[in-house]
Amino acid sequence: MTQHTGTAQTGPSSTRGAASAPSEPGPAGPGDVLGSDDAVDASDAVASDDAVATVDSVDGWDDARLVGQLFSLAVGTHSARGITVDEPDSPDDSVTTADGGHPAATDGVRRTPVDALADLVAARHIGGVCYFPETAEGDSPDAIRHLVRRLQQVASAPLLVSADQENGTVSRLRQGSTRLPSAQALAAADDVALTEEVARTSGTELRATGIRHAFAPVADLAVEPRNPVIGVRSPGADPQAAARQVSATVRGLAAAGVASTLKHFPGHGSTTVDSHLGLPVLELTRDAWERQERAVFAAGIAAGADAVMIGHLVFPAVDAGTPATYSRAVVTGELREALGFDGVIVTDALDMAGAQLADGPGAGAVAALAAGVDQLLMPGDPEAAIDAVLAALADDVLSRDALRDSARRILRLKERLGLTGDGIDVEAPLATPQHAITAERAARASLVWRDPSTTWVLGAGTPGSRVLVVGLRTDPQLRGVDVSAVLADRLGAAGAQVWTESLDDDPDTIVAAATRGFGGATPDVLVVATRDAWRDPEQSRHLARLLALATETGAQVCVVATRSPSDSALVPDGVPLLLTFGDVAPSARAAGGALAGAAAVTGVLPVDLVGADGQVVPRHTSPATPPHPSEEPRS
Repeated sequence: MTQHTGTAQTGPSSTRGAASAPSEPGPAGPGDVLGSDDAVDASDAVASDDAVATVDSVDGWDDARLVGQLFSLAVGTHSARGITVDEPDSPDDSVTTADGGHPAATDGVRRTPVDALADLVAARHIGGVCYFPETAEGDSPDAIRHLVRRLQQVASAPLLVSADQENGTVSRLRQGSTRLPSAQALAAADDVALTEEVARTSGTELRATGIRHAFAPVADLAVEPRNPVIGVRSPGADPQAAARQVSATVRGLAAAGVASTLKHFPGHGSTTVDSHLGLPVLELTRDAWERQERAVFAAGIAAGADAVMIGHLVFPAVDAGTPATYSRAVVTGELREALGFDGVIVTDALDMAGAQLADGPGAGAVAALAAGVDQLLMPGDPEAAIDAVLAALADDVLSRDALRDSARRILRLKERLGLTGDGIDVEAPLATPQHAITAERAARASLVWRDPSTTWVLGAGTPGSRVLVVGLRTDPQLRGVDVSAVLADRLGAAGAQVWTESLDDDPDTIVAAATRGFGGATPDVLVVATRDAWRDPEQSRHLARLLALATETGAQVCVVATRSPSDSALVPDGVPLLLTFGDVAPSARAAGGALAGAAAVTGVLPVDLVGADGQVVPRHTSPATPPHPSEEPRS
């Protein structure tokens, strides 16, 4: 419990993907990172001169090299191998394992988990890795660069290094990076130029670490309020508006020299099961799907998306008996043929519950390739999966020509990114003052009142007013900040007396503590910051009790939903509800500024809400944004 008084804290584009519009390879640039701030010779980037791969060389590859190129393995906490990398050039005894211990010695030679992954990359000709931070705090930029360089040095072809950098709650870059608002926040800002600028900022920071492939943007529509996994990762519920947002993100990443990925085809937004934990079913008719999810993916492909990720879900309107990951009707029939997508098709992580087959990870890898997938992401047992694919090739279960086509698509993407360039050095910074300005501007533009007629809430910034701010502390994964502390600082800077408490605590105890803190006077104003309370029974009960206590004491109330707008269902009509669509620091600061009366709230509601009375609060409407020149219809 803390009292705050009077203090403030401030805190090369090309058309890709569509079969009708192939692209030329782009040049390597200063952000083609393999190491730290020193330049890296091409001879250091691959294992040997004859290992350099080109699209034309694929026909001469043996099966082992061909198959390895189709795999992307996890590095970081997602990986069972538990990679931990300290700063470059650190002494051996500073390298630790995932459990905090030191690597074991084998035959007198000190080895680390990085060595084990590097051995696998080299021995099995792995084509890509997917980066995850080792801890919630994240890895330093130099540590990421060091890791990328270490793995690139042993790869038989330049690795495609990927990351789930969606921004908002899903951000793999932490230390030294700019925390940017979520896709749904940008949808609320409803400014495609701003969305493109945010994506370019994100891509620039990825590129500065050697990560050249973003598993973003999410193209799933937010049409199911009970969806447990997509939420604010979605660009909204309206297909046309979402299509504009997704297209802008694709363009922004391309401008930074980073490949984009539309996910999770054929659409995960209308489901009620998390595919990390089970197998969702997309219960849409074909007509509804074509008007909704398909339209967004089609727009992203037309904008030049480099890759499309297949979601682990069943889509009965196309294939009732097979998960999309393993469905040739979905992967080849709908995506490759009907939509004309000729870029890289990648699975979602194959270690997720929704991808599991009774016959194990090897069967899943073979089935996904048979469906028409190009890249296999993070199988639970990589070597078993590789061996299964090799066996399927030897037995003619899989087509060698089809796998060669997949390898060519992956290599073509690497060539476009300049990953076969000569020297690679680091010049591009991560966080910069301009990037911070972009983040703050986007966060301010994304704030939305549930009731658009709401103006200034309660006078919570009135000098001398007693304001109780209640919220959850920072989540253990550090996906956001302690919003209540940020709000308290902003309101305190405006002259209010502010007392903060945790929403985890008993509401009656909270109010009693605040009353004592205010010298025996009850709070004039209650501000509650929720975080996905709609699926947290204790948080929702505490919110309800706090609202009841405010009614009893006559305190004015405002609720700030710091992540999911579905928290609207817990807030009675008439109670001002501010939506931020995320709890990264810029969004928290923007909310604090709005409550202190320092900034107008101008965002538009990008999703339908369910009110406390069960009635739907429709999304706001706004004039359609004029199409970007690259979005004009093509012949």
